[in-house]
Amino acid sequence: MAIRTPLKLDSTNLKEMSSTDTGNIIGRMVYLYMTDPSVALSVVGSSGSLDAINDTRTQAGASTTHASSFRSAGDTPNISTVTVTHDKINETVASLSQPADTNNIRFPVYLDGSNNIKAMSYQDCFDTWVNAATTAIIAAQPYKIHTSTTPPSGYTIVSSNPVFTDTRADVSAYTAGGIGETLDQPTTISNYYLHKSNGTAVTVTGMPLYIDSNQNLKEYTVAELDVVLKEIIRYTVATVAGQRIRFFIDGAGTTLGTGMANTKLNGTGNYQTRFVNADDYRTQEFPNGSVTTANTYYLKARKV
Repeated sequence: MAIRTPLKLDSTNLKEMSSTDTGNIIGRMVYLYMTDPSVALSVVGSSGSLDAINDTRTQAGASTTHASSFRSAGDTPNISTVTVTHDKINETVASLSQPADTNNIRFPVYLDGSNNIKAMSYQDCFDTWVNAATTAIIAAQPYKIHTSTTPPSGYTIVSSNPVFTDTRADVSAYTAGGIGETLDQPTTISNYYLHKSNGTAVTVTGMPLYIDSNQNLKEYTVAELDVVLKEIIRYTVATVAGQRIRFFIDGAGTTLGTGMANTKLNGTGNYQTRFVNADDYRTQEFPNGSVTTANTYYLKARKV
């Protein structure tokens, strides 16, 4: 691994960039990536590439009727569980080629061990900046799960459609006077939405130098350096093993935003009766119990 220290122009003298200068380059690389990620998440209606997650809730059992008496609780169908699967987060990876090193002089220059000025190779750029940049991208949370369509500070909502909805049985909707009640009567507890980071702009102070086609040393313009840095980081995140950033539901990695809680009621059924007339005795079991969290799902990012 070859970590290089690029050269910059200090007044009229050549000078190696400081650790602050290098940190600014890495920060700029992170910002450029956030504005145009090569591994992007979107919200789809179904069949997203990330693992499916389940919302579970209880529903009433089927009602009974009898011509002369109420069926016992044991003879009345039990409550049951409804499962709704959400697979709405989709990951797309751009197909990119390694950034071109035109005439082997495209990238910044440095001093070698013999004090010769040389152009960095792509591998030098990778070794010098990329591991820190990909780590910083993950730490900065390129995407977040949030419980509102109003984005967290510094983020933009990806879609107003939730990626997960937590529901529970609406116990107030079930009444003995309504037997036979509709079995599944849910209420929405929480919606969870996907948001994308806008990135935090970082300015590179003291621009690095490169060798132009006439073999002269020149300072990069901001636009020129941005093109180089953006190509390197987008290619790396999409393609280079060990530095690729990928997204997952649960597992190892950095948690992105809030967890998505799947809650349900833990009761075993509320047995109810309804007398309609001398020829119509009805029973039904309704959802009941305390609220419990069956699962909490997390959006994760890690390098692979």
